[in-house]
Order: sequence, then C-alpha cells, then structure tokens
Amino acid sequence: MPLLLIIALLLLAGCSNPDPLTRQTRYMMGTLVEFSIYGVDNTEAEQAIAAAAEAMRRTEAQFTTHRPSPVTRFNRGEGELPAEVGQLLQLSEQIRRHSHGAFHPGLGALNHAWGFSDDLPDDRPLPTPRQVAALLPPGRCVTQTDGKWRLTDPRCQLDFGGIAKGYAIDRGIAALKAHHIANAIIDAGGDMRILGRHGQRKWRIGIRHPRHADQVIATLALAGDISVVTSGDYERFIIRNGRRYHHILDPATGMPAMRAMSATVIAPSAALADGWSTALFVLGAAGLKPLQQAGLAGLVVDRYGTVHRSPAFQQWIVPPR
Repeated sequence: MPLLLIIALLLLAGCSNPDPLTRQTRYMMGTLVEFSIYGVDNTEAEQAIAAAAEAMRRTEAQFTTHRPSPVTRFNRGEGELPAEVGQLLQLSEQIRRHSHGAFHPGLGALNHAWGFSDDLPDDRPLPTPRQVAALLPPGRCVTQTDGKWRLTDPRCQLDFGGIAKGYAIDRGIAALKAHHIANAIIDAGGDMRILGRHGQRKWRIGIRHPRHADQVIATLALAGDISVVTSGDYERFIIRNGRRYHHILDPATGMPAMRAMSATVIAPSAALADGWSTALFVLGAAGLKPLQQAGLAGLVVDRYGTVHRSPAFQQWIVPPR
C-alpha cells in the first residue's frame, strides 16, 4: 500500500569525500525495494542485502494470495496456519480491535472482487452494491482455539495485503541486524524501516503530497530503529464518472474508503506502521485518537486536502532543505 519518498538528502556536506553508502534495488512483493546501508564495506553490505532480500522473499511466499501459499490453503479449509502467519494474524486482530474495525484481515474475497491487486484492465466492470454486500464479512470472522485458527464465516478470506509488506520489511531488518548492520533503510515502495543514522546526521524522509508527486507535505528526520509507512489512494486506482475508486477498502461498507487521501504512521515496527496506516486511512482524521491511544504517531491528509497530525508526530518534522 503505500508510499513515502526518500528525498535527495543522502549527500554528505563535503563533496570531496565520497558517501560510504551502498544502495541496491530489487523487485519483489509487487514493488521496487531499495536497500541502503551506510558505513560498511561494499562487499559486507552486499552480503547483508542478499540475506535481507532472501528473508523478505520467504516472507512473501508465506503470505501471498496470488499463488499457492499457507494463506490460500487455509482459505480453502485445507490446512492450518504456520506459527509465523498465525502471529501476524494475531497482530492484525489486535489492530482491528483497537482501530474499531477499520483494519480487517478477512477482506480477501472483497479485494479479489475489486481487483486492484490483480493485473486487470482499467475498463473492467466494478462490483455492484449487491455483490459487495454479499462478500462483506462480519467484523470478527476468525477465532483461535487451542492455538489453532479457524474462519467463522464463509465470507471471510484472509488477505494480509494491508500488513504483510511491513512484516516482510521487519524480517529484512532482522537479517541486516544478524549481519551486524547498524545503519540502514529498507524502503519497499514507500513502506520503510530505518536503522541508526546516516553518518553524523539523521535519515531525512519526505512524505509525498497525495495529489502532486513532486511535492512533499512534511520532511522527517529519523534515527535509531523506527518505521514510517504511508497508505494512499494514488497508487492503485481508477476514475469512473469523476469518482476515484482505489484499493483501500472500508471494512464497514466494502467500498473504497473515502475519508482520506493519505495516512502516515510512525511506529516501532513496519508491520505495526503498515496495519495502522491502513486503519488511519479508513478512519481519516478521527483515527488519530485511537492511534494515539495505541502509543503511535500519525498524519492524515483528509478528503479535502487538509493535513491533520497527532501531537507526537511533530517531534520528527524538520524544515526542508
């Protein structure tokens, strides 16, 4: 989902000293993933990146719904969820409860009906209100008994598209840490987790304007181990009769959520930021309160283009250079 811009702030002050930054870009999870590692030998950095990329590919294979996987088999009633998938479902259910249902891991059938994750033509027919209503699952449609998950409603199909990319980033960061990497960014189409610093400076991140890709609405300075994820209506969408239909569905209606253009969340992990950015997008500015209650910070551009942010978000904003 998603969708930040690392603005051109990765240069050291002295032009005579090359920046010891190793960067590689790979295509996975349906997007370009950029790995940036600062301050280590290129060979060491490339080995760490290879390990991180492999960890992310393994994670994608566990959670995909576009080819056979533990999730697709579970949705057909043909197997149990592996522990790793069950743990992410547990986190998804936690976010669902705390966001008052704005994040929902069981919208797989609806997502397929809308087709935004599939390679479909822009002139495809959209699902009718009757079709949407028939596929809309109840708020809670999975339960866990004796450590085993099961679906409780035939309309419920697991789809981790709103959180799995963030979790894959977390697994990639874990691989970097195992290779003793202390300063890095993994950026998967704008969903990112940050380690350490860029030399003596913090990493600087720009949040793109949801309607003007060449503009930023805020510049952030981040360091340590922290994640920032943006969900927006500008990556996968079509326009019909002047209305924008996009891939982030409101679990209450089964229709594309209409309260925001974009929502950004800062959290300790990319999975947490990913899931909550989806929920915040669905809720719009009203979602900043439950987000704050969850101990996280966020920014929302509402449907009218007005920017709202939680008080804690301000601490990371810096003037653009």
